This record gives sequence, structure tokens and C-alpha cells, in this order.
Amino acid sequence: MRVPLASSGLEPEDINAVIETLHSNALTMGERVRAFEKEMSRYLGAEHFVMVNSGSSANLAIIEALLRPTKGEPRLRPGDGILVPAIAWPTTIWPIIQLGLRPVFVDIDPETITIDLEAAEKVMRNSDFDIRGIFPIHPLGRAMDPAALQSFCEAHSLVLVSDVCEALGSWRGGIHAGMSSLAASFSFYFSHHITTMEGGGVATNDQAVADDLRSIRSHGWSRDRSDAKQWAETTNDINSRFLFVSTGYNIRPMEIQAALGLGQIKRIDDYINRRRYIATNVNNALKNSELRLMGSDTLIEDPKSHSWMLLPIRAKSPVAARKALEFLEQAGIETRPILTGNFTAQPSLQRILGTNLNPRDFVQADYVTATSFMVGCHHHFTEDQVAHLADSLCHASSF
Repeated sequence: MRVPLASSGLEPEDINAVIETLHSNALTMGERVRAFEKEMSRYLGAEHFVMVNSGSSANLAIIEALLRPTKGEPRLRPGDGILVPAIAWPTTIWPIIQLGLRPVFVDIDPETITIDLEAAEKVMRNSDFDIRGIFPIHPLGRAMDPAALQSFCEAHSLVLVSDVCEALGSWRGGIHAGMSSLAASFSFYFSHHITTMEGGGVATNDQAVADDLRSIRSHGWSRDRSDAKQWAETTNDINSRFLFVSTGYNIRPMEIQAALGLGQIKRIDDYINRRRYIATNVNNALKNSELRLMGSDTLIEDPKSHSWMLLPIRAKSPVAARKALEFLEQAGIETRPILTGNFTAQPSLQRILGTNLNPRDFVQADYVTATSFMVGCHHHFTEDQVAHLADSLCHASSF
């Protein structure tokens, strides 16, 4: 039996909604996108949600909005340093580099895989250039402590934005992951908690940031902004229907993506409960084994803080991890590294940042990369797949 990392996540009613949308002749961003944005705002407890074509684009749009706002002073400027975790997904890092900022890597907490704020404190003390922001990832469904993040940012006057692409449905202290940030990115890629095939968006409580994001996703156009009328009144010699007030990209979502999202968001609690059920089954199977489910403490202490996008597994040693991986792949269990592993070792980053970046400086990221891996936790897994996953992991632990 095969247990993949993910399933398509589509229900029959989702496919019907797409067909209905196509028959309506509504293709690019329209009323379904606006309805989905409203539902996401409600779910997250956010003032605004701006949908885009992917979570990667959401990160790009956030950085663009903070560098080149249409009103007021920029919150970030070219050359500023941005703290990021050493275990990361590339699309958290690339917009920082692409838009002229500098990623400043920080080691991770080996138990939570989140950016280590104590290590970040040391980086702040020892840095010889300006660090103006922090872009933490809430990894694999685990919400970071909003109070700890806010306290750290206030102490160092940092702009806080969050990558929550892996943690939809995670809450700490009644606050959704990332919602203590100025802006937070989300992804609806097919393997995530809900899917719009591709798709993503940004949540924010800042009206100016939301308006700029609406322009940025659509070439810099003014037409979807709350202040579009005011902009038109200041430029009488330009056709108000074709008024461009910011920099921008074409990262608009499609109506069929929103049609999927509108159905999926109604079922999100059921999906996440199913993922916690799978995590609990796997954890129970591993209790007396040499493998360990990372983050299992949340299953008892604070279940809502973890929505389990995938299951991170820790072995007792690098050798044990390699043997377990060989067994699991032969048993039909698909595996992968923790995100990309230590991202500072990736050849692309080494080429861009050069010899100033030594992957061996990130001891905990190296340790997690060598001893840990991930398996699937998709809510569409059957009971047989869940049983096979738990049983295979238990057997893999004997190596």
C-alpha cells in the first residue's frame, strides 16, 4: 500500500463548483474571490484578506508593500537585514533577496523547528549592519507564541511579518498563527490544509497595507482599493479606470481557485481534526520506539496550536534516520526532508551570498536535517493508509 505525502484534497462538490464557475464565464478575479477573501478574514479574525495566485506570491507582495508603500514612509528600505530561520522554504527567502534586502539566517529550535529567538537575540547583539525586520515561518502547522514574537520585535524595533503557509488552522492563546504580525502569508497549494490547487493570500489588520497589496497583485492598479475614488480625484487627466498608483505584478487569483476555497473553508475544522487524529495514531504507535513524532507535546498540552501539515519524525542518529528512510520507501511510505533541510547549504544560496554564509554555523538546523524527515498527514488518507503508516513507522524504528 502506498501512503503519499499528500492527496489532491478535492471533494466532488469542489469539482462541481469549478465546472459551474467555468460555465459562468467568470475566469479571473471577481465575485468569488471577494467572497473567499471575506470568509478567510472571518476565519482568521483579520480585518483584511487579499487573495493572490500562490503563497509564494503572497510573500513577494508583502515585501513589496513594505518597501514601496503608496502613502507614508517605507517600513523597510533596500539593504535592511531581515531575520529568517535556517530551516526554511525558498519562497520565504527569495523575495527578500530579489527586492534588495538581506536575509540574516538564525538557527532553529530543534524541538519546534521554529526560529530560535534566543539565537536571534545573539544575532541582533553581534550584527554589524541594520536589521529591521523578522520573517518567521510557523512550520508544518505549529503556531509560534505571538506574545514571544511581539516582545522580541518591540525590544528591537523590528517589523514582524509571518509566513503561515504551512499553519492554517493553528491557534495560540486565541490568536491565529501569524495574526500578531503586520502581515501574514497563507498558501492553498494542493497538499495544504485546504486547497485551491495553487493559490494563497495575505492577512493584515492594516488598511494601508491591504490597499497596497490589492494594487500590487494587479500591476499597481487602483481599482480594487478602498481609496480608489480619492486617487482618481487627484489625477483628473488620467482615465480613472486605468490608474496605476503602485508598483505591481500580475499575481491575481482565478475565480475557479476561489470557488474551490469557498467550499474547502467550510470543512477546514473537519480536515484539521482528521490530521490531529492521524498524528495521534502515529504518536501512539511510536511511544515505545526509537523514532519520535516531533511536536507530539502539543497533542496533549495545546492541540489547537498545531494543525499538522505533515508529520516530522526524529530518529536517534543520522544512521538510524537513513535506515528508516530506506525501509519506509520500500514499504510505500513517501518521505521528504524537513522543508529543505538546512537551507543555508543549498547551492543557490551559497552562490548568491558566497563565503560569508557557513552552513555549519547552524548547528541545530544541521542536526535536524541529519536526523529527521517527514511523512504525510493528509486528511484524505483512508483508515488503511493511516494504519499502514503507523505500522511502517513502528517497524522502521527497529533499525
